[in-house]
Amino acid sequence: MKTRLFFTILALLAASILLTACTIPSGPCTYTANVPVTAYRLPDDTSDVFGTVSSGDTYEILAWTAEGWVGFDPGIAQAGNIGLAHHRWIRLNVSLSSSCLASVDLVTLDDVLADLAASGQ
Repeated sequence: MKTRLFFTILALLAASILLTACTIPSGPCTYTANVPVTAYRLPDDTSDVFGTVSSGDTYEILAWTAEGWVGFDPGIAQAGNIGLAHHRWIRLNVSLSSSCLASVDLVTLDDVLADLAASGQ
């Protein structure tokens, strides 16, 4: 009886360790565009269009909003833009795991606008 209980507890511990390992991200939180996606200057549909993210391009997510926008570094110089003002934004049409976004800053449009104002934009 004690042996059976011991092995049952051991099996449950092993299973919980394996399941936990499945939710830990192995690297930075990223997205890959499956189709061309419009990138905006701000996390807002009425914002200026920055450009298009090509199908197959992968970027690290540096910030996200509760409304489904993710901010990324587009990899080009932008005079004076730092922090959130440097990010470009796409609206995701898929959900990311919470474990992926746990390491990414949750921000608001007001946060982005404050960084733009601080950078003189």
